[in-house]
Amino acid sequence: MAIDDIDRRTLLRLGGVAAIGALAGCNSQQGSEATSTATTTPTSTATATEASGTNPPGADQLGGPDDLQSSATVEATMLSSDQGAGQHVNTPAVVWVEQGATVTWNIAEGSHSITAYHPDFDRSLRIPEGATAFDSGILSAGESFEHTFDTPGVYNYFCRPHEGLGMVGLVVVGQPQEGPGTTTTADIELSAAAQSLTRLLDVAGIVASEGGTTNAYAWQDATWDSYWYSLYNMSTNIAMSGNGVQFPHNDAQRQQFEQRVPAMLQHADVDKPPIKNPNLNMAAFTEGDPHFTQKPVFDSGDGRPDASTLQWDMSKSSKVVSPSSVAWTHLKGVTWAKNFQKHFETLPPGIAAKFRAQMLTTLAQIGTNATLIAGGPDGNGALTKGDSLELVSEFRPSDGTVVDDTARPNHHSAMLWFLSDLTSLAQNGWFGYVNPEPLIPNGKIQQLADGMAQTTMNLFDPSDVADMGSTRDLGQMLGAVGWYGTHAGSDELRAAAASYADDLAAEVDAHLEGNGHVADGVANGAATQGAVGQGLLWASQIDGVDHRDTAEAVLGYLLDELWDEDAGTFATGTDASTYRITSRDAGDVTGGLNAADALLDLDVQEVYARYFNGTFNRGRLQRAERPNSRDEGAEFTLPLPPAAGGEYGQAAVYNDAVEYDTGADEWSVVDDTFTTSWALYTANQDIWIGNWAGDFFQGRGVPGRSDQPPEGA
Repeated sequence: MAIDDIDRRTLLRLGGVAAIGALAGCNSQQGSEATSTATTTPTSTATATEASGTNPPGADQLGGPDDLQSSATVEATMLSSDQGAGQHVNTPAVVWVEQGATVTWNIAEGSHSITAYHPDFDRSLRIPEGATAFDSGILSAGESFEHTFDTPGVYNYFCRPHEGLGMVGLVVVGQPQEGPGTTTTADIELSAAAQSLTRLLDVAGIVASEGGTTNAYAWQDATWDSYWYSLYNMSTNIAMSGNGVQFPHNDAQRQQFEQRVPAMLQHADVDKPPIKNPNLNMAAFTEGDPHFTQKPVFDSGDGRPDASTLQWDMSKSSKVVSPSSVAWTHLKGVTWAKNFQKHFETLPPGIAAKFRAQMLTTLAQIGTNATLIAGGPDGNGALTKGDSLELVSEFRPSDGTVVDDTARPNHHSAMLWFLSDLTSLAQNGWFGYVNPEPLIPNGKIQQLADGMAQTTMNLFDPSDVADMGSTRDLGQMLGAVGWYGTHAGSDELRAAAASYADDLAAEVDAHLEGNGHVADGVANGAATQGAVGQGLLWASQIDGVDHRDTAEAVLGYLLDELWDEDAGTFATGTDASTYRITSRDAGDVTGGLNAADALLDLDVQEVYARYFNGTFNRGRLQRAERPNSRDEGAEFTLPLPPAAGGEYGQAAVYNDAVEYDTGADEWSVVDDTFTTSWALYTANQDIWIGNWAGDFFQGRGVPGRSDQPPEGA
């Protein structure tokens, strides 16, 4: 079949798409109890009854230099609230034992590891030299681990999933003596862990010897926060805000919902979804106001947040849908479905990771059907023109009106990027797609991706991509084509994608100055450089395509000419005195730095840490954070949602724009709108550079590197 013969009628003839909804005639409305991807914290009543002193769990100790224990038991747990040393704790956190004693760790709540600070586990040495290193692996509630300590000295250990939240511990064997475990904690990358260990050394009365002075916010801190901010923006948008067309919203969908959700629960081996009364978005609106309209309930009595209290102010919603708002939202769902599967055994049971993976994939399929196949007022896709796959730019579901029928490159590239990754999910048997059963057969998803690719390549000459937007859009299109070219349905289509990628790169060259500067970009020059650099590297993953040298020059200009060391962020231009950074700009820069680190091995990690801390935390691009990532001792701590402004607070999502004044050294929020497309675009870039339990997102977002499910998951 010729690719340009694929249209909506062809797709319908291919068969197998469930009747799962339309957009025309739909308003945003609250859904039924199902799920969201918001993280909840299970409760625990574990306490260290044998620990001496009045320190809280996580800062308590058992024994002392004159009271060495012949054995000791420690509980690794998750508390219902922070009692002064965090919610993820080992208790007692410090134990004093005799030489040859055995310490047993019982996992009381959640999933944890007991891992020594040792080079064998990619950490600095913080146990006695010559002592046996230990690592329990990830253990679940009810499991235990023990280790016998034969070498005297001070042992520092951490929990792999929760080191970033300061979950560490000390074992002191015999009398304390100088050694790696008694030095200052400047060698520990995660500041929360470093601060917790410093506190525990103080609790034990061990004076840290020389070896460093401070623990600056570093690469691990930034990529940890990237992980959480990505999750907050995704889960809020897709399952709590109510800012979109809800699933279910009609009788046919409700029937599908009532059949599918119990099957999801069964496959996930959980008895209820992790969110009460979620607002499940199948098609997110383009803009919204994240202020809560009533007092938010984050624990409805069973540890679950009640999303009916977390809905946004819908009077300020755009109530229109765009291809980008749909595509970046559901690409986020696909990437998180993959991420959850990789960490099924790591994440706490209360998160219900298997259930979330299924629901995210279900919503992605429902949104695809409604917007591209059969959800419009004329039986076509709500965002398509007639029987073609040419996309309109805006559609109002409430009255079935096309608000803007112009086809734009950035909308097509977003949808192509999403469909290509959805193809990766469907073709390779990922858990969330095959359970309970696919709503759209994998062959049809491939056909959709192929059809969208050909439509896009036929519609937009590379010069048109820049002319209709800017050279930044060349970068986004290159990234999308890189993803499609590694997932094309035939050799012919793969060759067409390679040719188109080369033509796009040639258009970049036409705007490239000798120093690597990409001309004719957007007001934020750093964003243009980041988007184009990533796009060139993503496209270079297609066989026969190689634009690494150009990418290195482009990203080199970003790092050498636009990094402002004093400000801790990137300048928008070499002569700018005020830097305006939008949620899209931040994603472009993050994407460029991730690509530089993952594929070019450029020295960007320290820069990324300072950029993220300065722009997202100090600059308040992220407006709030939840307890999962919050560190009261951090240099720039964001407020919890109820304290984030307004009568009832705000959701933990991105603002649309912040500004930095170089003369005053001050940041300000200049647009607090939630712009769905770009917040979720940046949330995707965040997860690709983000890490959990010491593991970065599988493949770092590079096309073709996250196709296969992890073994054993």
